[in-house]
Amino acid sequence: MKVRLYPNDQAKAELDRQFGAVRFVYNKALAIISHRYKVHGDSLRASKDIKPLLAIAKRSRKYSWLKDFDAIALQEACR
Repeated sequence: MKVRLYPNDQAKAELDRQFGAVRFVYNKALAIISHRYKVHGDSLRASKDIKPLLAIAKRSRKYSWLKDFDAIALQEACR
């Protein structure tokens, strides 16, 4: 099944923001996993080790802006 969307300018801006947040979470998770592997030689699992960090990040001051975005999309970015 294919779906084609024709968002207006406001919807385009919201989608851009959502995709940006997802990209940020993906890149941050990748950096954490890579750093852990380089330093300690062991790997982290997305569901057990990385996804809980997302909840912690949302409660922090620095990354509290992540609360404004879809939680499921951000969790999938961690996977």
